[in-house]
Amino acid sequence: MSSKKACNHFSGSVPQIVVEPEALPGGRWNENRLSFGIQARDALSLTYVFYEWEAPAHPGLQFEPLTFVSLDRQTFCFGNWWGFRMEFEPKRNSPQRLAYVILVEKEDRQKGWVLDPFTRNCTGGESWNKPVCFEIDSKTFSLHLMSRPQGPVFQGLRRLAIIKQEKLPLLTPVPPKKLKESIIYECHVRGMTIHPDSGVEDRAARGTFQALAEKIPHLQKLGVSVIELLPVFDFDENENPLSNPETGEPLLNYWGYSPLLFQVPKQSYALDVVNPENEFRQMVDAFHQAGIEVWLDVVFNHTAEMDDSGPTEHFKLLGREDWYLQDDQGKLLNYSGCGNTFKCAYPGARRMIKDSLFYWAHNLGVDGFRFDLASVLERDAKGNFHDGPGIFWELKNDPGLSGIKLIVEPWDATGGYRLGIPSKSADCAEWNDVFRDSVRRAVRGDEGQMGLLKEVILGSPATFGSTEKGRECSINYITSHDGMTLHDLVSYNNKRNELNDEENRDGHNSEYSFNCGFEGPTEDEKIIEIRRRKIRLMHFLLQVSNGIPMLAAGDEMGRTQKGNNNAYCHDSPMTWIDWSLANKNVELVEFVSCLTCFRKNNFAFLFSSESEYRWYNALGEDENLDNFVRTLHWEVKNPKYPGQQYRFLLNCFERPVEFLIPPEFDWELHLDSFEGQQERFIFEKPGSVWLEGFSAKALKA
Repeated sequence: MSSKKACNHFSGSVPQIVVEPEALPGGRWNENRLSFGIQARDALSLTYVFYEWEAPAHPGLQFEPLTFVSLDRQTFCFGNWWGFRMEFEPKRNSPQRLAYVILVEKEDRQKGWVLDPFTRNCTGGESWNKPVCFEIDSKTFSLHLMSRPQGPVFQGLRRLAIIKQEKLPLLTPVPPKKLKESIIYECHVRGMTIHPDSGVEDRAARGTFQALAEKIPHLQKLGVSVIELLPVFDFDENENPLSNPETGEPLLNYWGYSPLLFQVPKQSYALDVVNPENEFRQMVDAFHQAGIEVWLDVVFNHTAEMDDSGPTEHFKLLGREDWYLQDDQGKLLNYSGCGNTFKCAYPGARRMIKDSLFYWAHNLGVDGFRFDLASVLERDAKGNFHDGPGIFWELKNDPGLSGIKLIVEPWDATGGYRLGIPSKSADCAEWNDVFRDSVRRAVRGDEGQMGLLKEVILGSPATFGSTEKGRECSINYITSHDGMTLHDLVSYNNKRNELNDEENRDGHNSEYSFNCGFEGPTEDEKIIEIRRRKIRLMHFLLQVSNGIPMLAAGDEMGRTQKGNNNAYCHDSPMTWIDWSLANKNVELVEFVSCLTCFRKNNFAFLFSSESEYRWYNALGEDENLDNFVRTLHWEVKNPKYPGQQYRFLLNCFERPVEFLIPPEFDWELHLDSFEGQQERFIFEKPGSVWLEGFSAKALKA
């Protein structure tokens, strides 16, 4: 054991350094004991340097070390695991928060400063879009805070780890809900309330967890049961090196799909930047009290260290062969499209993933996780897809995650496509892009789509194995953060990503969109009406299909991104929710609310194992799914509800189509995507129902 003393020690109390082989990852502070654990391969020594830290970080600050501890491999390392604890007598004026960095010295003489990737608190990200960096003098350990340039490469660290006493507020117990009964609302924390018309009176709170909770009444009215947040793991929005070609302003990593720390809520998403975990937990509790679950979009497929030319901040120096996939020459493999691929098959990486999920679920109250580019997590140490149980099977069957929803995006950035596999091998729900594309193409008016549309309305049984399995595992969506908004799908034929500074090369090339006769905004009432009709029809199909529906924030009120289908880099009105649209397009908001209410009220009848589906053509005869057909007509019965049935009628032609239904029944019109709803349906002639072009009806006998 060895330790060195710096200028002072916790208000005069010298801490005792003790070997701790079972120290948990990161730093933990419990009364008068601080413990630290970290995995570091081929390190000869580690030096932990501590600084007293009470104020938020801003450029110009300078700190001398409070104390530092040098650890030798022989005494403090067990395999590749380093652990120690510090015990001291706290004084009345002892620091309540400590910042720390780790100096790693390796066998190959490589040496550098490391941000503890397992920390639960940090500093440096307090202010949105105001990048700072921390530079440490290698001899004196003096710490300097500086403004840093835009982009990922610079001298210093983007964050410092913080250790403090954890005092989290209590959470309201929430009984678990069935996954298949969920209605999901995907949104961006900042984008939900940063707009001047957000209705959040406290301007300082806009864009924060606290402000997001103020939108609970809207979400309750909308009828959603889950709010799914784009990444809130700490990330660096200023790592994007590109600039807006129109304004010259720097572009950002607005979405946050580039995790820097995996157990730290993003500081600038909190009004209380010193205790973002407390504010996040209070937000979760507010949603729970409103009957709404909170899911997180989590990124474990890569990290913010990017490719070989990117920054070295933690895993690269701690042992890149343990944390990242590499080829035979040691070059980082890139299945994520972001420069590196996390080595999820490695035990240390799996432990990190589990620890992160446990913390967010148990300590912060999160109810579910959606895994970005989840196919990456199913690759072995060579980058190949492995057979047999994988990490999702482990997570699904881990007692500590029982009742936690797990949702996967079943593809990656290099063509790995696994739709249907995670649900079979691990009983996870999956984003169903086949539903997305089938609905888009059918509503666009493409021929030959009715067979595919029927399949996804049933819950994609050919993919998931059965209709019942599809109800439980298919996340149905037409739009998400990634791609065009619902409004833009009917307003643009082509993506408009010129402002991303990539010459419109980025983003999906085929959105199956159609501008209805004019590209972009128009004052032509006929075009506006057909666009509105198609939007309502897509909302209709989303809510009457087997599977779990997901809405993208703002689609219930006609939000536009002006044709940009990859708006990851824009922190502007392009990506913010303009809440004035909720009043401007109140009829659409009310229609979506009507649809979710219909789904909930009729869930047991329409979406149970007893539900019986039968399909017809428009004339009420045997179904016809020839290429030229653009109508669907189906009946749902349920033996638990004798004498009742629903008929769903869908017309994807431009012109009106007559449908024939049994004339001997009294029919109530429950849903009409063209005109709204009414209590009793009036026939023009017995059993004859006319549907306008691109519209649908739901009738109950």
